[in-house]
Amino acid sequence: MMELVRNTLSGFVERGEIAGCAARIMRDDAVCFEDSFGWADVEHKIPMSSENTIFAIASMSKVITVVGIMRLYEQGLFKLWDPVSAYLPGFKNPTVAKEKPDGSYEIVPAGGEVTMRQLFTMTSGVPYAGKDTAAARIQDEKGDAYIAEHGSMPDTQTYCNLVGSLPLAFEPGERWMYGFSIDVLGAVIEVLSGKTLGEYLKETVFDPLGMTDTGFFVPKEKWDRVATRYFIRDGMKPEERRIPTEKPVFESGGGGLFSTVRDYSRFAQMLLHGGTLDGVRILGRKTVDLIATDHLTPQQQATHSWDTQRGYGYGLGVRVMTNPEVADINGSVGEWGWDGAFGNWFCVDPKERLTCVYLTTNLPGDHYRFIPKLMASMYASL
Repeated sequence: MMELVRNTLSGFVERGEIAGCAARIMRDDAVCFEDSFGWADVEHKIPMSSENTIFAIASMSKVITVVGIMRLYEQGLFKLWDPVSAYLPGFKNPTVAKEKPDGSYEIVPAGGEVTMRQLFTMTSGVPYAGKDTAAARIQDEKGDAYIAEHGSMPDTQTYCNLVGSLPLAFEPGERWMYGFSIDVLGAVIEVLSGKTLGEYLKETVFDPLGMTDTGFFVPKEKWDRVATRYFIRDGMKPEERRIPTEKPVFESGGGGLFSTVRDYSRFAQMLLHGGTLDGVRILGRKTVDLIATDHLTPQQQATHSWDTQRGYGYGLGVRVMTNPEVADINGSVGEWGWDGAFGNWFCVDPKERLTCVYLTTNLPGDHYRFIPKLMASMYASL
């Protein structure tokens, strides 16, 4: 049934485009495709395994964090339009780093506070640390300065309060920009639950769903199962391994989790079934619907312009297919999910009663090279 998918994924490896990958596709609660290709570790000839290989899932962590905090939403502990400062005081009295044509910038008061909804929808103006904007450079410098002074990363709440005190890249709600927002939601989870993010997710998501290989660190006894990441544009050069074997000081709800194809497939199936799997309820059906609804205004959608997001809107931490013809994908309106920096990707397609989890080890992810081909072969097989 899925020979096209098998040929597509095996072709990535056979042509030397990636080191390896693993995938699982389920439809009508049956596994219609599960296989792995290539190597989890090329040097040591450790094959990929859809059952046992543990992957750094990067930003696929975000959807798990969103599910975790929406459990607290269902308990009436926050509203989407609440100011973030109600939970993290660092976000009080925000400023914006206004950039000038000559490359300089000025810091001015923001016109309003960042809301919870803006964190969910990546319209907050909170950047990732880096070089792209003045705000990103400031965050990069302040983070480095903290580590230099204290000798380590701050904990999740401390770091997110620090980020909240720094200038935004633009006025809250002005446009869409992928950034640090979901990590901030992870800190709000800690404030509202009284637990660390890792403890909370284990108790409310991982243990109930039987996701036994998912977490913010990999115990030493499982280290040999972790896939090595490879620089796929540099002769498949391996990245030096940096695998936490105990709870990290900063638990990144935006990108810090490890998981397996089997574990994440259970998470995806729970979403497909409206928040419930095998009699275990994680979220309510209407809450899942809210997550998977496009929340962007036309103005925000105009800046939602990644190549991989053509034809998609953006919900609460997830892409949402709105125009397959614009996306150039033979998929369904309403398909939704997210991906991760190392080439990882998953989808939930309610119309076709289907989920797909695809994990790999690419540096960079180069999703635009691989995911449309996977989707084309998957949908052609239905």
